[in-house]
Amino acid sequence: MICSCGTATPTGGTYNLNYKYRWLALYGGVYGQYCTRITGNILFHSVPYIEEGNSASLEYWEYDKLGTSASAGCIRLTIEDAKWIYENCNSNTKVTFFSSSDLGPLGKPTATKISNSPEKNWDPTDPDINNPWNKKLDLIFDADFYANNNLDLKNTFGNNEKELRNHWLSYGINEGRVASEIFDVKYYLSRNPDLQLIFGNDYNSAINHYVICGINEGRQASTLFNVKYYLSRNPDLQLIFRNDYKSAIIHYINSGINEGRTASEIFDVKYYLDKNLDLKNVFGENYKIAFFHYIEFGVNEGRIACREFDVNFYKNFYDDLKDMNNKDAIKHYVSFGMKEGRLSYIPEKIEEAIFDVDFYADNNLDLKQIYGNNAENLKIHWYRHGIKEGRNPSEVFNVSEYLSYNLDLKNLYGKNYSKGFEHFVSFGVKEGRRTSSNYDVKAYRKYNKDLDSVFGNNYIEYFIHYMNFGRDENRITVV
Repeated sequence: MICSCGTATPTGGTYNLNYKYRWLALYGGVYGQYCTRITGNILFHSVPYIEEGNSASLEYWEYDKLGTSASAGCIRLTIEDAKWIYENCNSNTKVTFFSSSDLGPLGKPTATKISNSPEKNWDPTDPDINNPWNKKLDLIFDADFYANNNLDLKNTFGNNEKELRNHWLSYGINEGRVASEIFDVKYYLSRNPDLQLIFGNDYNSAINHYVICGINEGRQASTLFNVKYYLSRNPDLQLIFRNDYKSAIIHYINSGINEGRTASEIFDVKYYLDKNLDLKNVFGENYKIAFFHYIEFGVNEGRIACREFDVNFYKNFYDDLKDMNNKDAIKHYVSFGMKEGRLSYIPEKIEEAIFDVDFYADNNLDLKQIYGNNAENLKIHWYRHGIKEGRNPSEVFNVSEYLSYNLDLKNLYGKNYSKGFEHFVSFGVKEGRRTSSNYDVKAYRKYNKDLDSVFGNNYIEYFIHYMNFGRDENRITVV
């Protein structure tokens, strides 16, 4: 536990606890809570208060000194620790003092600094129902989440909410541990360089900034929750909350997560369950448990959790990301990849336009031996590996020929098939560029006037038409 002592604190000897005082006048005209006498004028007690009986009159500047020599000799503690001694250590409990530079196996804990917080007149660990810290921190602390995301703590504390919260306040904050689906302090700092510059790795100050300012500014503090995205994806909530981000966050915590609402660009819990039937069979529509599964297991297993993002595709498609673990790749996408316009999945329309499962199997016998004609497995192989390897998904798209037919691209990308495919998805399909010796979309349009009147310049529809109807009708595809 964190404490402060002083020049008169004993440096040796063993004493028996004796008298206890719920409130006690201390030296200097101040008062202490949960006071337990050790010997003479040396007591365990809280940080001083200005008014007796008033838990909202904490000398917050003295609270910030916890962990340093600050008292006249008594042992100052947080309310939580002083209260525990007061309630659990009977008279005659032995207390031994000693002086040593050995910090022990756990090291020296650090205290939360509160002087810059609106709640600074209260001890953050005070269980008083009127303590505003309790309401404030509820937004960014979820005991179940904390346990499931920190298995060492779950093994120690189980799901004991009080013990988990105590750990977070005493150690977890300073260690940068994640305690809520809406807030990850390390991500918050990396996502907001202006704050990183100011706070560095001062996680306490970063948390204070988020609860005081960041929430109201709508700043993103987790890869799994983006309040602005939450409102944009849920128009009924946008209509109610508008720019009241705090109320929107409270709605998500109390209702939205259990309703299966989407709150992140990389996670859609309903899609996660639909895409992973083994989980759906177990969890049904228990969306919060499914959410926890994704955090604890799904991320590391590379399970697909959103139609617009596949971490395995994202990592394998870009050489600079291939050595990242899944969590870091997800953070990269949310922080940088989206802004850079990187591909994170294959759009359904593109898939429909150029992927033929039978063609892919028949022209890649090594895969056919493994997967047969299993459409899902072949499709996954194509977008996780085949694109980069230059494997062709159908007669209408040959990435090598795409680069050859478009010399500006060949000059730019050479034989970089990933770049060639990325260009096609982002630009080439809209521009009507030729993609194969067997298929020229502009020729298909030119020689099939009935389609031109329907699709106009929407070239992707010509691809889809050919795959679904045109090839069976033997329509002209090249000049």
